[in-house]
Amino acid sequence: MPAPKLRDVRKLADSRAVFELDFPLVELPGFPVEFLPASGQVHARLSFGREQGFVVVQMGLQADLALCCQRCLEPMPLHVDTSSTVLIVELQQEAETTPAGWETFLAPEGRLDFAALTAEELLLALPIVPLHDDAAQCQRLAAAPAAVTAVATSAVEPEQATARPFANLRALLERGAKTLK
Repeated sequence: MPAPKLRDVRKLADSRAVFELDFPLVELPGFPVEFLPASGQVHARLSFGREQGFVVVQMGLQADLALCCQRCLEPMPLHVDTSSTVLIVELQQEAETTPAGWETFLAPEGRLDFAALTAEELLLALPIVPLHDDAAQCQRLAAAPAAVTAVATSAVEPEQATARPFANLRALLERGAKTLK
């Protein structure tokens, strides 16, 4: 089923609408291309309703992404399976008055872009620092650069004398003071 572009959030909440959507990852607005596998999609389940007078959407997301492990700097597959509750607001001022702890998403004029909401929630589900689950895998990959560094260090010339550019400054100042007299 193709995703609707913009929908009226009040009508969706009042009808308690539920959508099961699949978005190609490359079509998510603002989603960084460095997180994308060669092909793939995100499956989103959106259930609309109301809580405390606000329009809310219960979201469930599933996707397979390709990130870069920050420990070994090698590609790292990541399976995302997350759910969250998002409060939909029409104005920025409304977001500032929502109950503490609620996650909000801005839908100007009450019109919601499902792909934009999905992209934001997927970004929020990513780890701040992506790392392989198995540290041994990273250690094996990190061991190779350490060996190269050890070889490179042994090939460096012996330590040269440290240059001290101001070592003779006192003598120069004293000589300058004598010539001024």
